[in-house]
Amino acid sequence: MEFLANENIVYTKDKDISYIQFKKLLEYPELIHAFTVDKRFNFKTASNNEKDKNYDIAINNYKLLCRNLNLNFNNSIRSDLGHTDKVKIVDEVKAENFDITEDKYDGLITNKSNINLITTSADCIIFLIYDSINKVIANVHSGWRGTLQRIIIKTLIKMHNKFNSNYEDIIICICPSIRKCHFEVDYDVFEMFYKEFKYDNIYEKKGNKWYIDTILINKLMLLELGVKEENIIDSNICTVCSGKYINSYRKDKDNFKLNTSIISLVERR
Repeated sequence: MEFLANENIVYTKDKDISYIQFKKLLEYPELIHAFTVDKRFNFKTASNNEKDKNYDIAINNYKLLCRNLNLNFNNSIRSDLGHTDKVKIVDEVKAENFDITEDKYDGLITNKSNINLITTSADCIIFLIYDSINKVIANVHSGWRGTLQRIIIKTLIKMHNKFNSNYEDIIICICPSIRKCHFEVDYDVFEMFYKEFKYDNIYEKKGNKWYIDTILINKLMLLELGVKEENIIDSNICTVCSGKYINSYRKDKDNFKLNTSIISLVERR
């Protein structure tokens, strides 16, 4: 699977679990991160009050991933996704195993060490974010609804207001996700996007379907906010095109599993 490694990412094929990491984020020894690219694993956990048959399996998968990354599983918090624009600042993690947010948040931010921010996806965009000046991290889920609601921009504004993060200092890494080549929608969804975004080269019509480049939309929004182009780092991997190796809702249909992303600040040794 050499194609899972490119100029921006490295691919680790471990006998236990496989994942990618961004070369830029690996430059910072105080930072640990990963995005899983291993179809053997499902990271689908229901809410704390809605544990299902997948819960224990997913928990064991998370423990395995944390062990491979040398992270403490008990310091983990996972956003209970709702395709919202809600972003939570995390100051602590509950003592019990695997904290899940009590409300529907799609973004997590912290400046605390030894807190593992976790989210999941099966085609949606995940952003791994780092302000290396103020030592602030974020893990953000942005499906097409999240893109419409500009959750990535709201996350950065929250980082700026709470932690004095400067937009030009923030590094934003875009994990594998569905790309324009496969993000096919009907007119109703296209119409919602067109009302919000008039950028060039983001729409393409084929027959009665529309194809939308949500990656480019988010990149252009970030540039407008003041993020440096060189600090927007894309994995350049489409989950559907790579569906043989990465979990994808559109590829796998009803049998889909979830990938996970994790990012954590660790105390310097």
